[in-house]
This record gives sequence, C-alpha cells and structure tokens, in this order.
Amino acid sequence: MPAEATGQFERAAVIGIGLIGASFALAAKQAGVVGRVVGVAQRHETLEAAKALGAADETTVDPAAAATDADLVYLATPVGAIAELLGRLAPVLKPGCLVTDAGSVKAQICQAAERLLPEGVWFVGGHPMAGSEQSGPKAARADLFREHPYFLVATRLGGQMAVRRMQAVVRAIGGKPMVLEADAHDRILAVTSHLPHAAAVAVMLAVEQLVPEAATRRDYSGAGLRDTTRVAAGSPEMWRDVLAANAGPVAEACRLTAAKLQTLAELLVAGDIEGVTALLTQAQAARQKLDEETR
Repeated sequence: MPAEATGQFERAAVIGIGLIGASFALAAKQAGVVGRVVGVAQRHETLEAAKALGAADETTVDPAAAATDADLVYLATPVGAIAELLGRLAPVLKPGCLVTDAGSVKAQICQAAERLLPEGVWFVGGHPMAGSEQSGPKAARADLFREHPYFLVATRLGGQMAVRRMQAVVRAIGGKPMVLEADAHDRILAVTSHLPHAAAVAVMLAVEQLVPEAATRRDYSGAGLRDTTRVAAGSPEMWRDVLAANAGPVAEACRLTAAKLQTLAELLVAGDIEGVTALLTQAQAARQKLDEETR
C-alpha cells in the first residue's frame, strides 16, 4: 500500500547519516513513521556506526541507489552539497516521493529543488533547530528534536499538501513544526543562528591571538568563555557552506555586531562609564526577554 494511504513511509533514504540524519532515522523509526531505512555516507565507519546504532537497516555509499523506490528522502548532508545531490537523485526518484532536507539555509536549496526535481516529486525545505557541536551517528539520539522548532518551507513541488505531510512527520518525532517563507527564514536565522557562530569564531580567534599559550588559555578559562565559544568547535566545512549560502544577511549581521563592539571600545577608551552601563543594561534586558519568551 502506498505511503499516502498508510501515513507511513515504507522505505526511507537518509543521505548523510551523521548526527542529524541518524537522529531523524532513530526518531522516525521509533515513532513508526518509517519502515526500512537506507543510510548513506561517504565513510564506511559512519555507515557501520549507523547500522550498529539501529539508525539504518541497510547502508550504501551510493545516494541514487538508496533513493531508488524510496517513499521519503531525507538530505542531511552539508548545505553546499545539496544542490548537486538533488541533480543526481532527480532521475531515480519515483512520483509521490517526498524529499526534504535539514540544511540551515533555505532559499538556495528550495530554488535548486524546484529547478532540478521532476514534476510528481514533492519537496519541502526543512531545518531542525537541534544539534550539537558533536558530529557523527555515535552522537545521535531519538529525542534530539523533541520540543525544538523545526522550520518548514513550501515549494511548488507538492505545495501545502507536502507541507502538511511533513508537519505530521515533525510532530511524530517530537518537534514543533513552524512554516515560513524561505527568504524570511534565511534573514532571521542569519541573526539568531549564523551570527552567534560567527561571533564565537571571532571571540575564539581573538582569545588565541591575545593568549597564545594553549595551557594558559585552558587554565584561565571560565564558563563564560567556554559557553560563548562552544559552537566554534563545530565542523568548519559545514559552517563554511552555511555562511557562504547566506552570505548577504550574515555579513550585514556581522557588520552590525562589529559596530556594537566598536561603540563599546570607544566608550571604554573615553572613560564613559555611564555609556558602558547603558549598553550593558540594554543587553541584559534583551537577554532576559529572550529567556521569558522561551519558557
């Protein structure tokens, strides 16, 4: 019986079965959303780990082989690889297959899907706001998405019907589906997700330059530095692709952040303690509102 009738995807291909892909597979299998999962990765060690974890029933290094006859294709590769991957998969995808991704930039990917995928195949842009600085299937867990926002973007490939199916999947794995336009997603995430990573990188590089001795940095680092720079430990390749794909909004956010730091520096040099206090108070109030809004 087809997946549309049962509400279950009998065969799912998870391409890029690392932290996010393996967590999705575990959660979807646990929720009964998918039947058999074919995991795809470039490294055999990754495939073996995914299979040992139970995230994949079978594995392959060939994305097209995994996607053939799949009812659901979940793309959890780096953002920069997704467009090329969509082109490779297009000839083997069957009508009615739902394709989605987990990339943190949406406009570029949704445009590529609409350009490359054939009519009859559905595509929903996806971005789970869940993850970790760790990577690989060994760090995966079935509750990774629980109570976290999961952004969804409609395309002309399936439209709102495809979005409704993906909303049901997200709810089944414990996530909170949020539907929005691709450009709005990228503009907002440039500030709330991509900028914090860029800022963590800048702080970590400044610390390294100002305190060159690694042992000294370690011995004198408190929770503030570790919390502020935690995400800088993430994959450089993954974040390179994310920042490049959303370059305009991220660059604008970085320039504004640099201007705020410059203002603080000028106030300190001028000895304007009242001005410094005003900035700190404004930031404190904004941060407290963030905590209140997330309760």
